[in-house]
Amino acid sequence: MKLPSFSVEKFLGNASDAFEECSSLAEALHTYGSVIVKDSRIDELENESYLDLMERYFAQPKEEKLNDARAELHYQVGTTPELVEYPRDMSEELTSLTANNLPTPFDGPDKKWRFQWRIGARREYTKFPELLAEPVIPENFPEWKQVMDSWGQKLLDAVFTVSEMLSIGLGLGASTLPELIRFGTHLLSPTGSDLNLYGDKPGTVLAGFHYDISFLTIHGRSRFPGLYLWTSEGERIPCKIPKGCLLVQSGAQLEYLTGGYIKKGYYEIIVSEDTCEMVKRRKRRNDHLWAVHPTMYVHVEPDRVLQPLGEFSHGIQADWYPPIYAGEQVEEELESIRLTRIVGN
Repeated sequence: MKLPSFSVEKFLGNASDAFEECSSLAEALHTYGSVIVKDSRIDELENESYLDLMERYFAQPKEEKLNDARAELHYQVGTTPELVEYPRDMSEELTSLTANNLPTPFDGPDKKWRFQWRIGARREYTKFPELLAEPVIPENFPEWKQVMDSWGQKLLDAVFTVSEMLSIGLGLGASTLPELIRFGTHLLSPTGSDLNLYGDKPGTVLAGFHYDISFLTIHGRSRFPGLYLWTSEGERIPCKIPKGCLLVQSGAQLEYLTGGYIKKGYYEIIVSEDTCEMVKRRKRRNDHLWAVHPTMYVHVEPDRVLQPLGEFSHGIQADWYPPIYAGEQVEEELESIRLTRIVGN
């Protein structure tokens, strides 16, 4: 099964059928939880340059990368080492899946590294200052800030357009969702997994079955297969992002704002048979064997209140989503995946 695909060009160009495109986008996220987006502002060559940078970063010795870790800030800036982040308990969610749609079994923390880089404008004050920590710039990467800011801003621009289309498609004011995320604590958050260690073991879980705590997650293209998604109806599908396209996936905050109409999307990253074949090909070419998955999390501003909007506030599930500050929701979610535990524990 292929995910539905949408082009933002009709909307940006004020095409006569742009409203229908917005409605279709909202319906697709309701049904699938994820969509493919084509945006001509996205340069495939820039995606490749970004992957080059992150492959070189993750290929550094472990000790050098650990200099960029900020455990005291819940790893919300800088690097998160492998074997630190634990997928939360999803046993209840698994009861609704059929046997052939269950996630790959795993035990223990994720085998991926991560780097967190903030993107976009921020307010000078927030009740949640740990979410606005200063960025970490790794040594020996003079191009780091330019590459990260440029690529991250392009992804953010795409999400702002999608959020405006989604606002219209959901029957809200066009600016409703964009305004909620205008000053969000957005994170360009690429993951890196060492396939020198794990690339010959099909079934190895690099990032266990989970959802994202954000409003929307946007994924660029990776050089390695292994990303699997679940539709809102519980079907597990491999995800292949076409060249020049992006994957946009619903997060927990969007589920909150729509009172459960759009469910948060689930996914995993594993070493598949196709991953192993790609490793063999890249070994023959002496290419990097760090699997980088270029992800960005777009958040509602932390001091905004999450609650069902518009007609969704009157839905039968609205009471399941009591008002909560977005920053408080993020803190609760981080605690559930053990990123807020006391340093040294």
